[in-house]
Amino acid sequence: MDLSHKPHVLYLASIERMHAARRCIDQKPLDYVLAAYLAGLAVECILHAIAFRDGATHDAWHGLSSWLAKCPPSLHDAIKPAAVEDWNRVLVLWDNRLRYLSVDGFIGYLRDRGFTRGLKGDRDSLMRRNVKLLVDAAERVHQKGLAQWHRSTKK
Repeated sequence: MDLSHKPHVLYLASIERMHAARRCIDQKPLDYVLAAYLAGLAVECILHAIAFRDGATHDAWHGLSSWLAKCPPSLHDAIKPAAVEDWNRVLVLWDNRLRYLSVDGFIGYLRDRGFTRGLKGDRDSLMRRNVKLLVDAAERVHQKGLAQWHRSTKK
């Protein structure tokens, strides 16, 4: 098995990616694109860790919904009612291809999806607002994943 497909490696990577996303929005200058990418990647990593530990096989698809479907129903139950708004925000704002975008590309990505519509401010404030929402939502979903990981580790 490829080391990147080992559940414990992915679990630890998820924590590191979430911490890195927070650092990206807390530092000056802010790195919005990297913060957005890392926050979603943290969620992806914890979903992979849980799914692999439960016997899922790797595929090249980076869809968060497909990875959640491979996780135990208890994680669905934890995310859907308590964090459905956060889950939906991550689903609509994050895409694995964010890693390829420049700042200009990222603001275009946000505009194309309608996330700047009705908001006032320069592109920096529009990015900051959207990325903060994404990172906060991803962190709450990630926490649900970590709780699932710890619950199932104790069994």
